[in-house]
This record gives sequence, C-alpha cells and structure tokens, in this order.
Amino acid sequence: MTQAGGPEAIVQAQLDAYNAHDVDALIAIYADDAQQFQHPATLLAQGSAQIRERFASRFAAAKPHAKLIKRIVAGDMVIDHEIVSSAAAEGPGSIELVAMYQVADGRIAKAWFIFGAKTQLRLAQTGDIAAMEALIARSGIELSAGFYTEAQAAAVTQHVFGVDTQLVADQSYFLIERDGALVACGGWSKRATLFGSDRAKTGPDPLLDPATQPARIRAFFVDPSMARQGLGRMLMQHCQQQAAAAGFTAMELAATMPGVPLYLASGFAVSEPFDITLPGDIKVPLARMRKAI
Repeated sequence: MTQAGGPEAIVQAQLDAYNAHDVDALIAIYADDAQQFQHPATLLAQGSAQIRERFASRFAAAKPHAKLIKRIVAGDMVIDHEIVSSAAAEGPGSIELVAMYQVADGRIAKAWFIFGAKTQLRLAQTGDIAAMEALIARSGIELSAGFYTEAQAAAVTQHVFGVDTQLVADQSYFLIERDGALVACGGWSKRATLFGSDRAKTGPDPLLDPATQPARIRAFFVDPSMARQGLGRMLMQHCQQQAAAAGFTAMELAATMPGVPLYLASGFAVSEPFDITLPGDIKVPLARMRKAI
C-alpha cells in the first residue's frame, strides 16, 4: 500500500512506527521487495518476511527507541542521524546510527545503516575491579580541577575514592562500556555506608530498612575524556529504577563538589554541607543530598 506524503513524511512515519514497536505499520511502509543493508553492501534483510522478522526479534529483545538528532532530505533520499536506546537483558544501552532511506512509489525501497559507537551498561564483576580503580583514580584527579585544590583532589582520591566491593557482591554496582572500553562506573546501595571505598570502611555495613531509610547512591565516576556525555545520567536512571524496585522511596548520597551539578540535575537537593579531614590535615568539603523517588 502506497503511503501518503513525500519521502520525509514516509521516513517519519517509519520512525514513529519503530518507536511504537508496530511491526505491521513498519511492513506497510516498506516495499514488498525492500532491502536493508549494513552500509555499503552487506545485506541484512530482503522482502517483507525477513524485514518483519528482523523488527520483531529486535523489539522483543531490547525494546528500542530512536531519537532523531538530524535529518537531511535530498530528492528521494532521506538520511537520519539517530541515537537508538535499548533495554536489553544485560542492562540499558545505546548505539549511534546513520540510516539512509530510498523512497520509491510512496514506500521505502532500500535502507542502509551505519552503526556507530555502542554504549552498554552492565553489572560490575570482581574481574572488573582493577580497571574500575584505575578509572576512578583518573576521574578523581582530573575532574576535580576547578572544584578542589590539587592537594584536596589527591587526598580524597587516595584516601576515600575507590570501589566498595560489598556493592559488587550485592550486584548493585554497574559499569558502562563504550565499544567494549570502560568509561564510567557507579551504583546504589541497600546498606548503611554513605560513601568511601573498602579502605575507608570500618566495622559492619548493615542493611537499610526500605520503609524508613533512603537507599544510597554510591561512587559515580566517569572517565575524564567522556565527561558531560550523559553517562552519569544513564547510571542514575538505572540506579533509581533498581532502588525503587527494591522498595525504597528515597535516595541519599554524599557528593563531592565535582558531582554536585549532576545530582542537582537529577533532582537531588542539598540537605547538609560538611567537611571531612584527611591525612595531612587536609579538609575536603562534601554535600549530603537527598531525593524522593
């Protein structure tokens, strides 16, 4: 069935159908003998049956959603730059995509896809600890510039920052990889400790009561080369969903000054500023922050 409108309207209709996970609507927009390629010439699917199966399996596995960044229309060709987010079993992720559509007789005749950087969140494992510690050290020093003095940044990185392995054991600590490389880590906690790595902890770490106590947001760190690219927001959204699913109705954290802007943007409010004193009599300001969920 020929679709109404020109090439741009037809491609927009397929984007809307894709985000609605409406396979029937998508198949109606593609020609019966349409072809999909990984650019330039690797055939992914040909004909309605194969294209239907490709869409159906993708929707069942990952519940994707495409965000249009930019569109170019030239004659019968429409080129979309998109970020496609997904909710796969291993955790949320996204991939950058350039999609090129050729429209003929009111339907999509051919489509070519260029797949860019893939970003994936997953549970942290014991084998990831060394890599996370290295990322945390880089992040602690470089992203503290402008917020802490060099002495403060060095002290808090050495004596406070790091992995709390209890969170890894509790399966509430996560990492984000981009094309397989570690670029961020962070988590939430159902335990009483508010901040600090293994070396900063003393004594037991009892479980919190979700009915009366807030969950903790813990140890968010981003590789300095990847700052301000939405990785902290991605971690925060996942941690909030996990804490809410565990029955918590609020979250609390101790923020370093570099982290305060992210947490304010995520809906936290400062409940108490405070200082910690580290070896060498170095005082480092922090902020206790809280949010209802």
